[in-house]
Parts: sequence; C-alpha cells; structure tokens
Amino acid sequence: MGKLFSMTGFASGKTTHNHTEISCELRSLNSRYLEIGVKLPPTLRELEEPLKERIRARVQRGKVHCVLNFSEQSPVLKGLQVDPGAVKFYRDLLEQIRQQAGITDSIQLEHLLQFSEIFTVEPEAGLDDSLKEAIFRLVDETLVALNQAREKEGQALRKDMEHRLETIERRVEKVGQLAGKNARQEFEKLKRRLYSMIDEKKVDANRLELELALIAERVDVTEEVVRLGSHIKLFREQLKKGSPVGKTLNFILQEMHREANTISNKSTMIEISHWIVEIKEEVEKIREQVQNIE
Repeated sequence: MGKLFSMTGFASGKTTHNHTEISCELRSLNSRYLEIGVKLPPTLRELEEPLKERIRARVQRGKVHCVLNFSEQSPVLKGLQVDPGAVKFYRDLLEQIRQQAGITDSIQLEHLLQFSEIFTVEPEAGLDDSLKEAIFRLVDETLVALNQAREKEGQALRKDMEHRLETIERRVEKVGQLAGKNARQEFEKLKRRLYSMIDEKKVDANRLELELALIAERVDVTEEVVRLGSHIKLFREQLKKGSPVGKTLNFILQEMHREANTISNKSTMIEISHWIVEIKEEVEKIREQVQNIE
C-alpha cells in the first residue's frame, strides 16, 4: 500500500555552524498546486531557488513555507547595511499614502521593514560553501520530519475515509435491494391510477401495460447503483496507491455525488431517498478530507 500524505504539516530543526545557530521551520498547507515560499536573509538570496528545488523533490502538492533564522551575531546578518536613500523613499511614499487615505496613525518602523530594498548586502558577507552545505543539510533533515508528520496525518485521513466508504457501501447495498421494487411499485401505481380513470374494455391491455412498463423503467435506478458501486471500488484502488492522488479522489467523489443525485431524482420510494441523503452526507465528509490529501 502506497504512502498517503496530508498537505498540512509542520516541522522544525536546528544546527550550529561556526558558532552560528541556524534554525529552519517548514509549514505546509492545502493548495490546488505546489506553491513554495522561502524566507531568507538578503545575504542568502542566491540560495532561494536551490532550496525550492530541494522542496520540490520531496513535496508534490501544497503550499509550503520555509523560514531560516540565524543567531543575532551571525556573519550572515552582519553583512546587512541600511540604504538611507531607500529608507527615505519608502518613508515618503508611506506618508503620501497616509495623507491621501486620511489615516491619522503615524508611520512605524515595522511598516518600513516590509520593504527589503531598504537593506543592501556587503559583497562576500557570510556566505561560503560550508555554510551552504550546513543550510542544505538542515533543510533536508527538516523536510524528512515534515514528510513524517504529513504521512502520519495522511494515515489518519485514510482510516477515516475507509470507514466512511464502508458506510456508503452499506447504504448503496440497501438502495440496490430496493431498486427492483421501486420500478415494480411505480408500475402498479400507474396501472391502478389509469384503470380508475378509463374503461378497461375500450383499451388494449397489452399495449397499455407495455407503455406503463416503459414509464416505470424510467424510475429504475439499478444502473446508477451499479455505477456507484464501481466508483467505490475505484476510490479504494486509488487510495491504496498513495500520494499524489488527491485530485483523482476528488474527481471520483464528484462522480459518486452525481450518481447519488440521479438516484434521488429518479426514485419514487421514500426509503431510497432516505438512504441517498445519508450517502451524500458521507460523500461530502470524505470530500472535505480529500481536500487535504496530496
């Protein structure tokens, strides 16, 4: 059975390099696609793309945010300088916005810190091959921990979905047992109603029953029940394959919901309607879980 990963998870790690403490935090959230954000000191901007590549190699779907922090005395941080011209430019820009928007609050330091351009980097400040390797190694180790957390959550999601799938399967069996009766009951109901309205002696009984049978066949949900059972089987097969499978599972659930709706629209038996309501509730609950699957 393949591993199933949740798209949500968190992991952190630390290491020390030349008396500098480096910490890494990785957080992943739901997303239709793979989105990666890396937060680094400006002196390490050249590592942004290599770090994204390392994450892409281990995560296939989700919104992943990576943050690297360094101890205050790190040479990496000492390589930063403030650009006075950029500070003045953004301060004046914010002041202009404040006045035009009618904002009475004053400009604070945290507002200026949103603009990375106010910092410049000293050439060759704090970055060497050994530091790069230490950072890559730390991120790799944290990625392993992140995937372990995502796999653990994925196992819990798998267990819950399998339980709900069994519930749906039992409900579908109930509907299947009633499907044949539904068409027959509709036939008998139409027959009684028509015979109460017409003179039997003036009607071709064989032709009438044929027409009634055709009408009654329209409420037969046997085919939909079979297809619903087939979707359940396919869902299980895909679930066993493991990630990445979230998009496929979501598509199968859409088909299951469509078949359930068709059965609900065609059926005239109140018992079937009740079972379909429960089936759709479970399908919706599984859909909520699948939104979290890689």
